Parts: sequence; C-alpha cells; structure tokens
Amino acid sequence: MTQTSPSPGGLSISSSIEGGIASLALQGELDLASAPLLERSLLELECHSPSMLVVDLGGLRFLDSTGLRLLLAANTRARKRGGELVLRPGDANVQRVFDVTGALEVLRFEDAVGG
Repeated sequence: MTQTSPSPGGLSISSSIEGGIASLALQGELDLASAPLLERSLLELECHSPSMLVVDLGGLRFLDSTGLRLLLAANTRARKRGGELVLRPGDANVQRVFDVTGALEVLRFEDAVGG
C-alpha cells in the first residue's frame, strides 16, 4: 500500500492492488489544487488493468467539480477496458455534489462495509 501525506487543506491518498482489485482511499480536500495528485494515482493503478477500481470517499471533507470530472473520466476509462469503477460514499457535503450534478445516475456507489 502506498500513501501520500497531505499538506494543510490538501489531499492524502492511500492505494493498493490485490487480486485484480485496485483501491484508493482519499482524505482531505479534492479540488483544483489537489486534482493532479489524484489523476496520477488513478493512472498509475489503471496501468495494472484492474477489473475493479474502488475509490473510498469517506475521508473527504470537500469535493469540487474538478474532482468530480476526474472520477467521471476514470469511470469512462474503466468501462472502455471492460472494468468497473465503484465509489464508497463520502459525507453529506461530498455526496451532495454527486446528487446536484446528476452524477449519481452515472457512477456506481456501494456501502463501505460488505459492498
């Protein structure tokens, strides 16, 4: 498992790959400033062609449209390679972004426990 340390107001990402499933756990704020870090992490994991990419949003305090765009793009790439992107929900403020933009209709969410 790899992990990056967040700067104040930044983003921390833990990642792992096991049995064809890649996982990312996000903590902090996903916005214009931290988006390149997530993009690099996503692309690195996608190089392994996982059948499933699980992104845990439970540790996010903030998500803006830039972060949403990255997750939608990762979903598109996963589908093109025959894989799947699965999101574990964040807090109410984070989930609201998905709700008001209609992204809940496009992205798959599962519970953090038992999935």
